[in-house]
Amino acid sequence: STSRRQRQMCIRDRDYDRIKAENEAYKALARIQDSNTEASYISAFVIGRDPLDEFGGFTLDCGTVNGAAVNDAVISDKGYLIGMVVEADTTSCKVMTILHPSFSAAGVVSRTRENGIINGSTDYAGDGLCVLTNLERATETKMGDQVITTGLGGVFPPDVLVGVIKELTPEASGKSTLAVIQPGADPRTVRHAFIITSF
Repeated sequence: STSRRQRQMCIRDRDYDRIKAENEAYKALARIQDSNTEASYISAFVIGRDPLDEFGGFTLDCGTVNGAAVNDAVISDKGYLIGMVVEADTTSCKVMTILHPSFSAAGVVSRTRENGIINGSTDYAGDGLCVLTNLERATETKMGDQVITTGLGGVFPPDVLVGVIKELTPEASGKSTLAVIQPGADPRTVRHAFIITSF
């Protein structure tokens, strides 16, 4: 019947789109792996978003059966940090994004080598921004500087791209500076990601 044929065509188109997206993703992955040959990655698609999560949390179609585990770092196709796995079941996992106030990773400004903590922030999440806290008050960091992970703490690999500094403001305590980061990938709109399973 016609409807059955249309349905088959629709499924074929969907498969084609998925395969095309995977191929693009693996090309991107090849570039990332050049810079970190030790790491293992899983390709995953976003299958759900929590409409009540104002920080862009999402669910990926890979779980423990694929090698995903809680605390695995999640990166975009171009290698930018977008979050971490906070729940993993057999075939899917939930990701907390870098915009979430509970998110925390050791970060460093690649030009000045100044260390700070990458956090989500309720003040900036609405604009898709996160922050680097604990920079020295007399910081040499400037707008446009790149922020990457340090690997300290062992949860995130070192040298994962995060984004660029958009503005610098004194922290409320007055003792340190807060840098607002424009992430290189917007966790609220990604459709595909890589989970770093080992590094």
